[in-house]
Amino acid sequence: MTASCSSENVLSDFATKDSDEALYIDAKKALDEMEWDTTIDIINNELSANYQGRRDVKLILASAYAGSCGLLFANLIQGMTNNNSSQMFRYFMGIFAGQTVNPDSCELAISVLQGIGTVAQRSTKENLFLALLGVARMGTNMAANIDIDQDGDIDGDATVCHENASGSLTQWPDAPAPFQSAIRDEFGHPPPGMTKYMSSTAMKRVASGFGLVLENFAALSDTLGAGTSVDAIGDLSDDCDSALSAIAGSAVSCATMVTPAGVSDEMVYAMRFMMDSGDFGFGTCSIDDSVAFFGNLGSYDIVTDSPPPGLCCPSTRIPGASF
Repeated sequence: MTASCSSENVLSDFATKDSDEALYIDAKKALDEMEWDTTIDIINNELSANYQGRRDVKLILASAYAGSCGLLFANLIQGMTNNNSSQMFRYFMGIFAGQTVNPDSCELAISVLQGIGTVAQRSTKENLFLALLGVARMGTNMAANIDIDQDGDIDGDATVCHENASGSLTQWPDAPAPFQSAIRDEFGHPPPGMTKYMSSTAMKRVASGFGLVLENFAALSDTLGAGTSVDAIGDLSDDCDSALSAIAGSAVSCATMVTPAGVSDEMVYAMRFMMDSGDFGFGTCSIDDSVAFFGNLGSYDIVTDSPPPGLCCPSTRIPGASF
């Protein structure tokens, strides 16, 4: 015993250092020390396939990916508990102010946990983890695209309404004959001077991140308890459902879109205009005015009618608009 205190353990030459059990301990130690890449490498490249399939090992792997993404649970829970703002998108992004984020790693963490099973098949702890990863999916994708200076607010040369500088995928088309003016002149061109945008890929991640929060909302609300943060998420959910249903023409729930591949064009647009709103996002427009307009799209006359002044993202083409 005395010898082992001053030099290498005399039994170390006989210890098995490459067994699954030993490597598992190494992975846990690396995770505790926030060595994300080391943890990921041990689990993916050194553990046996059988050991990789263990539920506790998957949680460690997901935690390492989440850490690499920029998600630290203590900071996130504290921030959400102390949040007093109903502008949830501004808040989700602000959580990651001053941090280096890697949204792709969040996608890997989510994939690991979703691979465990459905909401009913996952534990409350796993569902809470996914709800928080939904917040991280939203916040890190916004931070990486429209908060380059990392101050927690949208950059002055950024817009959430368009795909790129030309607005080629999101702008209104030219009006069909016999109209002489273009529809985009009626609703507005993409704003000039913008150099930062939310791509459709990034918007689908934001939308499905919100879907994850809603899918696992019970675990999140049980942890946070009643309060401003939970209430604001619920309000955003109601407005999301109303907007998406108005655009789609039938009842649709935002909670059903939990993967980027499952996000519809209508949902991408709904995310854009809610992120542009003064209710939950970075702008000053009205969700109520926008939803009311969506419901009257079928009767809109480009010759005699004008878009409402409170329309969010007016220069962005609305899916399903036929004029």
